[in-house]
Amino acid sequence: MKKKLGAVMTIAAVCCLSVFFCTGCEMSDFTALFVGDETASSGDPDEETGSKSVELPEYVTGQAVEIEEYDATTLVELSEYKGVEVDCTVTDDEVQAEIDTLLDEHKKQVKSGTAENGMSVNIDYSGKLDGKKFDGGTAEDVTIKLGKSGMIPGFDDGIIGMKVGEKKDVELTFPEDYHAEELAGKKAVFTMKLNYIEEEPTFDDAFVKKNTDYKTVAEYKDAKKKELFEDKKTTVPSQALQTVLGESKVSSVPPTLLLAEKEMMRSQTLNQVAQYGMTLEDMLEQSGQTEEDFEKYLEMQAQQMAESELILEAIGIKENVDTSKEAVDAYTNEMIEKNDTSLEEVKESYKNFYGDAMPFERYIKESLLYTKVTEIVGDAAKIIQN
Repeated sequence: MKKKLGAVMTIAAVCCLSVFFCTGCEMSDFTALFVGDETASSGDPDEETGSKSVELPEYVTGQAVEIEEYDATTLVELSEYKGVEVDCTVTDDEVQAEIDTLLDEHKKQVKSGTAENGMSVNIDYSGKLDGKKFDGGTAEDVTIKLGKSGMIPGFDDGIIGMKVGEKKDVELTFPEDYHAEELAGKKAVFTMKLNYIEEEPTFDDAFVKKNTDYKTVAEYKDAKKKELFEDKKTTVPSQALQTVLGESKVSSVPPTLLLAEKEMMRSQTLNQVAQYGMTLEDMLEQSGQTEEDFEKYLEMQAQQMAESELILEAIGIKENVDTSKEAVDAYTNEMIEKNDTSLEEVKESYKNFYGDAMPFERYIKESLLYTKVTEIVGDAAKIIQN
C-alpha cells in the first residue's frame, strides 16, 4: 500500500569475494572476505576508474581460465594507504535512534481512546476494487504513525477520529501516478479497524532507571555514545580499505583476469537466482533487463573486482605480505578448523557456487591477501572523532 515501489530483486546485486567454509549453507552464511564497492556507478567503467576497458572474447561458462602472468605494481598507481582518515563521530541523531528503539520496546497498547494525528496506531485494513480484493490491499496487525504512514492520500485521515475497536469503510482514490498501473487513479473502499493506540513512555531519569542499567538520561546517552563509537571502530579497517580502493588508479587489467572474474560472477549470480527458485530468464523478465544488459553488468562488476584485486596485490607486494603456499595452506587450515569442515567440502562448495573459472587455490590466496592488507591499512588508519 505504500506509494513508492517496494524493493525487488534486480541484477545489480553487488558481488562479494568470499569463501564458503560452511558446506550446504545459504549465501548469507558465507564467510565474506572481500567486498566490492556498493556505491559504484552503473555507468561506463572507464569514466569511473580511468582505466582501459577490455573487449571480452567468446567464452563457455564452466571452463577454467588460465590467468596470464603480470606484475600488479606496474598496473597500479597506489594512493596513500597508511594514515587514511576514518570518521567515527557519533551524531546526536544516532544516539536518538538508540533512544527511540528503547522507547519502542516499552510502548503500551492502549485499548481505549480516539486516534489523533501524530499517534502510532495498530490497524487491520482490507481494500476492495469494484467489490473485489486486490493484491497488496489487505493487512492485519499493522502499526503506522498517523500523518507519516506513507500510505495513499486520505488513508491516515480515514483513521483519525476513530475509537479503539471501531470498524468503518473509507472510500479512497489511488494517485494517478501510482506504481501499480491497474490501481492508478482508481477508487477503492477500505474497511479499517483500529485495534489499539500505542502510547510511548516519557524518556526521563525515572524511565531510564527503571528500564536500563543506568540512573539518568545523561548517563544513558553518554554510555550509548561510547558504545556506538566502539562499534564504528570495528569497521575502520574495511572503511579505510574502501577509501584506498576508491582512490588508487589501475591503468589496465589483464584480459584473462577480467574474464575469470566475469565468469566467476556469472556462476555466483545464477546460483543466487536459483536459490529463489528462478531462472536467469525469470530474473531478466522481472527486472525488465535483457541478456545484453546482464552481460554488461557482469563486465562492469568484473572490472571493479579485478581492479580491486590488483590494488590489493600491489599493496601486498609493497608490504611483503607472505602469500606463499605454506602461508595459504595455514590460512586455509585455520578457516577449516574454525568452521569445523574439511578441505574437500570447501572445494566442492566453492566449485558448486562459483564454478571453475578461477582456480580455488588462487581464490584462497586472494582471500588471504585481502585479510592481511585490510589489517595493514586498518592498523595504520587515523580515527576521527568530532
